[in-house]
Amino acid sequence: MDTFLRRLKYYGIGFAIGLVFVIVLFRQKGCSWTPGNRVKSAILERIVFIDSTDIAFLKNHRLSAKDLRSYIEQGTVSFMDSKRDGNEKLYHFSGKLGSEEGRICLIAYREKSVVVDIDFTHQNHQHYQRLQGKSIPFLYRKKNWFSGNLDALALEGMNMPNAPEKLTQWFMKTGAIDANLSTFDTGNPVTYLIIPEKNASKEGSYLIKSKWFQEKIELVEVKKTVSKPEGL
Repeated sequence: MDTFLRRLKYYGIGFAIGLVFVIVLFRQKGCSWTPGNRVKSAILERIVFIDSTDIAFLKNHRLSAKDLRSYIEQGTVSFMDSKRDGNEKLYHFSGKLGSEEGRICLIAYREKSVVVDIDFTHQNHQHYQRLQGKSIPFLYRKKNWFSGNLDALALEGMNMPNAPEKLTQWFMKTGAIDANLSTFDTGNPVTYLIIPEKNASKEGSYLIKSKWFQEKIELVEVKKTVSKPEGL
């Protein structure tokens, strides 16, 4: 019995040392089950939207969607400096963004919303600046994002079996959200989508009330507007 207990003790010590090496040396990158990597995976399952301020920052720093994805995947999450309570969580990220080392950003994540946004300029979550105005999709996975009553959209091809895929392609190419109308930190956030007519000769667009349900953007209410939304 003493021999068995001694071996079990040595095994436990070795396992603990190995676990420390994995967590410290790989710094959230080698373990998919660490809290930091779970946050990263959750963020990348949503759509990162950017407003006019973000667009200016990304252009000035010559950053692409690929650069941003790498920053999220390889960055470090500081939970001590994050806001983790409430419906809107603000995670403190640091890491290499493009050619800049040690860039700190705040990434807003909501479990009941498809919208993720990034404050590139503030480090303290108390100073976080939310999306403003028309905001476009910038970083997202290639998948079918939509469900609900697509028949309410009079877009060309929307009555076909592949309508959700066509709507996804059109939205990612030309659509936006109205961040000023949308809610983010409530228990049941609502996102307003703006999708222009596919027919170039028409001046209209659609204002769509939507919610995040079962990992899809579900269309709740569709209204036709008479003019195209203003550009960013």
